[in-house]
Amino acid sequence: MAFRLHKEIIDFYDYVKPRDFEQRIRDNLVENLRKAMRRDGRNFASASVHPFGSFMSGLYLPTADMDLVVCSASFMRGGPPTYLSAKSWLYKFQKFLTSQHVADQHSIEVIAHARVPLVKYVDKQTGLKVDVSFENLGGVGAIDTFLQWKEQYPAMPILVTVIKHFLLMRGLNEPVNGGIGGFSVICLVVSMLQLMPQVQSRSLVPEHHLGEMLLEFFDLYGRDFRHEKTAISLTRPVGYIRKSEVRSLTYKNYDRLSIIDPNNSSNDISGGSSNTPAILARFNDAFNLLRDRMSEIARDPNKGNILEVILQGDYSSFRAQREFLRHVHEKHIGPCS
Repeated sequence: MAFRLHKEIIDFYDYVKPRDFEQRIRDNLVENLRKAMRRDGRNFASASVHPFGSFMSGLYLPTADMDLVVCSASFMRGGPPTYLSAKSWLYKFQKFLTSQHVADQHSIEVIAHARVPLVKYVDKQTGLKVDVSFENLGGVGAIDTFLQWKEQYPAMPILVTVIKHFLLMRGLNEPVNGGIGGFSVICLVVSMLQLMPQVQSRSLVPEHHLGEMLLEFFDLYGRDFRHEKTAISLTRPVGYIRKSEVRSLTYKNYDRLSIIDPNNSSNDISGGSSNTPAILARFNDAFNLLRDRMSEIARDPNKGNILEVILQGDYSSFRAQREFLRHVHEKHIGPCS
């Protein structure tokens, strides 16, 4: 039965993983923004654009936002951050987007007073949503960490894709709304794999046992993990640390997940997870639903699909967006071969 779940997970991953043309469209979006900055020749002509987040990890859905950071030449040389010196820079960027026809005015939102100021817009050519932050390479630094983990744990991207979609369907995937983002999910999966003796000894190869790994994830974080007392460390010391003993974090939230940023020990990457109790409760639900469905199918093999009990939903918008992006690619880039 675990092998049947394993095959369903692979089928789901193959269905949702980005197609080559989707990657090219997003690459093209970034390059078009860079060209527009140079063409504008004023405030952002010497700035650099760096993608990060799910796009760079390849773990995004057709409808996913793009995360970009714009850095000034001064900041990249180790000097002061030009674009965070005054809120007016955010509005200059807004004006640049409209003057260069990157986005329509009505699609742009300036979020000036958040902990991380943002400009959000909808790309005119592709219809993709874009979040732009400024003068912060923290997310870019996480890319190398992800790639190292991906090489070490080939099962990780597959498990992360399933879990991210599970959270998305329940509105628990956005830190701004109290959920946990993609990098937090990556860290949760990697931490689990780091702490499984049979994985470390290679007596169990995770990519050959995806069903067991998914059940283990939901069991661990939905039933066993004590988030009130425990912080997760993915670098030395690898494992769990009592929150009361973590001195370097800028804040400690006993009602939230705490994941120590592997690239900055003072940063809790899941610090915005105010919905932690709901998230962990849904993980517990998922474990029970999967276990019960597997028992049903063991008695009656015609009972249906295992994964559908946690991932059943309306995928029409997903398919429509992929088809729309295929059309965009054929119009602006070329055939989707």
